[in-house]
This record gives sequence, C-alpha cells and structure tokens, in this order.
Amino acid sequence: MSNILLVGGFVEIIELCDENDIEIVGIIDKQMDRKGESIPIIGNDEEVLQWKNQFLGYELIITPDSPSLRKKLALYYQGHGFKFARIISKMARISKSAFILEGVVIQAGVNISSEAHIGKFVKVNNNANIMHNVSVGNYSTIAPNAVLLGHVQVGGSCYIGSNSTILPHVSICDNVTIGAGAVVTKNIETPYTTFVGVPAKKLKK
Repeated sequence: MSNILLVGGFVEIIELCDENDIEIVGIIDKQMDRKGESIPIIGNDEEVLQWKNQFLGYELIITPDSPSLRKKLALYYQGHGFKFARIISKMARISKSAFILEGVVIQAGVNISSEAHIGKFVKVNNNANIMHNVSVGNYSTIAPNAVLLGHVQVGGSCYIGSNSTILPHVSICDNVTIGAGAVVTKNIETPYTTFVGVPAKKLKK
C-alpha cells in the first residue's frame, strides 16, 4: 500500500500516513477550504461518485472518530465498489498472533497483545493497550490510553473512552459508550447506553 484516499481530513491521520511513508492522493471532505494543505481536496462524498472510475484504483481510509459516522461512510463506499486500506503506525507494537481486519487505523504507542481480534474499521488511538485474547467489534473506537485487559469482548460501534479500563473477562454489547476514566467491572448488556465512573455505572438520561 503506497497511495490512498482519506475520507475526512483529520490532521492526525495525515501525519500518521506521513510517518508511515504512505502517499495521500487526495482527501474527500465537505470542508473544501483547507488553506495551507498540500494535499488536494477532491470533493465531498457525493461529488466523488461522479468521478469514481478515476479513484476506484485507490484504497480508502475512513478517518472520523465517531463509530456511527465511520460505519455510515464505510457502508456508503463499500456499496459503490471501493476497497479499504488499514494503517498501523510503525510505533505500535502488534503481536504476530493478533488478527486485524480491513479499514483499521492503529496509532502510535498502541500495544495489541497475543490472539487479539480487531474488527473492520476499528480505530485505536494513541497509547491504547489491548491485551491478550481481546475482541473488538467492527467500527468501534478505542480512545487514547484506554486499557482492555485479557479476554475482554467489545461489541460493534462502541466508544471506549480515554484512560478507561475494562477488567478481564468483561463483555460489552454493541453500541455502548464508556466514559473517560471509567473502570468497567461487570458485563454490559444494554445497547445505546453510556457508563461512567469507578466502578462504571449507567448514566441516567
């Protein structure tokens, strides 16, 4: 992989590509005015489809942090025949037995231990620690410095907040948000909920 298109012009992902000697051919972004950027903006999501035959030869990286937005964009571009790259920082430590699927973004300082399974379009932010036999579902986001201990199961489209800790053997269902600094000690089985605090408790609406 040497030439890619970014969906969303997140500076941290641009810098990650630069660190990994990956050339960004263009950025697909609704924010057309990006003065000072040398990388061309090639249009928004709808405009790109008008010229998609020019771009189908390039793999995409979906950059937004939001799991729901990343899922929406991934399904949109999949439906139009695009393929996806994955980016793993040279400064991340990845076990040889870990299994990492397409569309994944792994940033600097991340540790992914043995037999971990990282689903499609997962984003793992700086210095997150994913221990042995952990499974992270498609489209989920692991925020900076989060710690997922052994045999943790995280469902799809979850957001695991910065500096949070998920204790061993805990399972979290789909569409759950874990607040920053929370410590999750028990299984979470209710989707579309947010848990905060130590130990983590459901946030009342």
